[in-house]
Amino acid sequence: MKKVLVVAQFTQLPGEKGNNRSRFKLICEMLVKEGYEVTVITSRFRELDRTFRKNNEEYKNAPYRIVILDEVGYYKNISFKRIYSMWSFTQSLKKFLKDSNEDYDLVYACVPGLDSALAAGKYANQKNIPFVIDVQDVWPEVMYDLVLDVPLISNILFSPLQLMANRVYGMADGIMAVSKTYLEIAKVKNSKSSIKDYVYIGTDIENFDLSVNGHINVIEKPVDEFWIAYIGSLGHSYDIYTFIEGAKLAKEKGINVRPIILGSGPLEKDFKEFAKKMGSNALFTGWVDHTTMGTYLKKSDAVINSIKRKTPASITNKVGDYLSSGRPMLNGSLNLEFLELLENYKFGFNYEPENPKSLYIAIDKMAKLSMKERELMGQNARKLAEEEFNRKNTYPKIIKMINLLVNK
Repeated sequence: MKKVLVVAQFTQLPGEKGNNRSRFKLICEMLVKEGYEVTVITSRFRELDRTFRKNNEEYKNAPYRIVILDEVGYYKNISFKRIYSMWSFTQSLKKFLKDSNEDYDLVYACVPGLDSALAAGKYANQKNIPFVIDVQDVWPEVMYDLVLDVPLISNILFSPLQLMANRVYGMADGIMAVSKTYLEIAKVKNSKSSIKDYVYIGTDIENFDLSVNGHINVIEKPVDEFWIAYIGSLGHSYDIYTFIEGAKLAKEKGINVRPIILGSGPLEKDFKEFAKKMGSNALFTGWVDHTTMGTYLKKSDAVINSIKRKTPASITNKVGDYLSSGRPMLNGSLNLEFLELLENYKFGFNYEPENPKSLYIAIDKMAKLSMKERELMGQNARKLAEEEFNRKNTYPKIIKMINLLVNK
C-alpha cells in the first residue's frame, strides 16, 4: 500500500468546528478511499480559535493517522510571537521526520506555513520522493499592506520570507493551488515540474443543501428588511468598516438594510464598536455552525464579498458558500480572476472597496431590481457553484495529481 504524508499546520480535524471547510480533511479521506495509507501532521495549536488541542477520541477513529505536534501558540496575527510559534512547530516537524522510520511515497504540504513546507520539501528531496505543495495563501504578499505599506522598506523587511517562498515553490514536483491567481505566482518560481493545477476550496453542495433545507424555518426574517450577509473572518484583510458604513448610508436613503455579519476574528470587538458608534443595526452572530451560516445566507437578499483594496486575496474560502446559497453578490474584490468570473456568470454588482458611497450605490442598484431579476442573478451564482466549486466534482483533480506523481 502506497503511503502519503500530509503536512498541514493550519487545518481542522474530525469533530472540530470549522472542519466543513477543511480542504485537507477531505483530501485525506479521498486518498484513503483511493487505497493510500495516509498520515496527516498538524499542530497542537489551533490557529482558527487560538486554542490548544487535547486528546480527542474522534482523532483515533479517523480513517487516517493523525500526528499532533507541539507549537507554543500566539494570539495576534501580526507579532513576533507568531513567528516564534511557527518556528517552534517546524522544529517539532523536523524532529518527527528525523525520528520517523516510515517509508512514504509522497509528501503533500500546505503553503503556508513556509518554514514547515520547506522542512517537508527537504525531507522529500532527501528521500527522493515526490513533493507536492498546496498553495492556500501567498506570503509575504498578503502581509505588505497589513504591516508596512512602504514598497522599498517592505521588500527589504520581507525579503527572507520571499526567498523562503521561492525555495518552496521551486522544489515542488507538483503544484496545486486554491486559485489560478495563486498558481501563477508559484509557477513563476518553478521550472522543475509540468504538473501544476488549481482547484477552488469550494464546498460540498449536497451537504450544504441538505443541512440548510432542514433548518430554513428556524431563522425568521422580517419581510420589510433587506438582509446583506457577510461570512468569515473578522480580520485585517476584510473591509467590514465599509460594509457597515455603506449599509448605514443606504438605510438613511430609505433602504431598510440590515448587515448580517457571521464569524469572529481579531477585529470583532473593533467592528462592533464601530457599528455602535455609527448607529448601525448590524447583527453580529459570532462564530456559528455551517448549517446556521448557510441558513442565514439563504434567508438573505444578497451576500457581500467585502475585501480591502490592497489585499492579495483571490478566491477565498467563503466564495463557495456564497455561490451555493444562490444569492446575488455585492463584490468589493479587485482580483482579476474573481472579476472575470463575475463578468462571465453575471451574479452580482461590483463596488469600489473602502468606499462606502460606492457600496451604497451598489446596494441601491441591487434593491431596485425586481425579485425575478435578483433570482436570476442567484441562479447564475448557483450555476457557477455547481460547475467550479462543487468539491465532489473538483477535488478528484487533486487525487489525480498525486496518482500521477506516485506512479511516475
